[in-house]
Amino acid sequence: MTAALQEKEILFKSVDARPDRFASSNPDDFAIPNGREEDWRYTPLKRIGNLHSDAVATQDINYEIVVAQGVISKVLTREEVKTKFLATDRIGARTQALWAKALVIEIPKELETKDLTWIKIDLKPGVQFGHIIINAKNFSNSTVVLEQTGTGFAGINCEIIAEPGSNLDFINVCDLDRKGVLVSEHQFVIDKDANVRSLVVQLGGDILRYNPRAKFSGNHGAVELLGVYLATQGQYFENRVFVDHNMKDCKSNVLYRGGAQGKDSHIVWVGDVMIRKIATGTNTYEMNRNLLLDSGARADSVPNLEIETGQVEKAGHASVTGRLDDDQLFYLMSRGIDEPTARQLVIEGFFSGIFGEFTHPDLKEKLNQRLNAAIERGHQ
Repeated sequence: MTAALQEKEILFKSVDARPDRFASSNPDDFAIPNGREEDWRYTPLKRIGNLHSDAVATQDINYEIVVAQGVISKVLTREEVKTKFLATDRIGARTQALWAKALVIEIPKELETKDLTWIKIDLKPGVQFGHIIINAKNFSNSTVVLEQTGTGFAGINCEIIAEPGSNLDFINVCDLDRKGVLVSEHQFVIDKDANVRSLVVQLGGDILRYNPRAKFSGNHGAVELLGVYLATQGQYFENRVFVDHNMKDCKSNVLYRGGAQGKDSHIVWVGDVMIRKIATGTNTYEMNRNLLLDSGARADSVPNLEIETGQVEKAGHASVTGRLDDDQLFYLMSRGIDEPTARQLVIEGFFSGIFGEFTHPDLKEKLNQRLNAAIERGHQ
């Protein structure tokens, strides 16, 4: 299927007041949101530069790539790319219709590498749209990092395809300048016996909205969707996760930890897990934990779990939002640590468990450096 072809897929029929969920590559299938819709009721539409209505590209996306040995990368035009990407909202569909060049990363069959493949996108002032395809071939094992910085307004979609027996770590770092806006939809397709572990790190920008969607194309697949986000001083970060269990004996684990600090800082997390009738033997759990660092911050957390079969191994969800622990601060300060340093240590500890899942030393160091810089910005 070429990028010019349009498709529409009904993901599931709603049984309550919510509208049906569907995916499409045609922007006209989605009404222009006004903020009263369930999927848009939190998003500050006036601050996203008309990405949801009629914004057109004024800049080309520039992909900077450093690939691990053996990994193949290409920048291709729409006519050269085959894609099966379908979006679940209007900005995703507009991005799909308006990108000019796509970055395609291929991890060859049976390639195992501990080196990082690093993609960097620096958003220039103006509007831009991009598309990325990452294809992990059979029995490959690799790590891909996507780092997004800059000042512009952008819609960037990404397809992550894990073929049978492959193992892929995918880290998505969003650390834009204070005026930057980024809206992304990522589609994960996990085949038989494949394992995908994804981490999104959101630390900088004015508006970040991220929609990761995972589904399975074979039995016994596994996916972990992890997230760390820290909004400060009026920033708005939104994550909407959808895991579609549509095959037998598959596993998913969703764990997001967020923090908000400063006046009008706002974080939103919505998690949806769908277990279809055919998906017997499913093992799934989703958890969202949020830390409010002062009285000016706000967090909204909505976990959802829909089950169509009674033959599941495990299924659960949870959400916790709370304030900074005064007892922890008192303990550290009683040992001679000043209050700003004590607060930073508590915040670092809150997030460190997720970073610890990734063992590459250079990656962990860079993630910790960016997190510490974001924490310091929150004190300014």
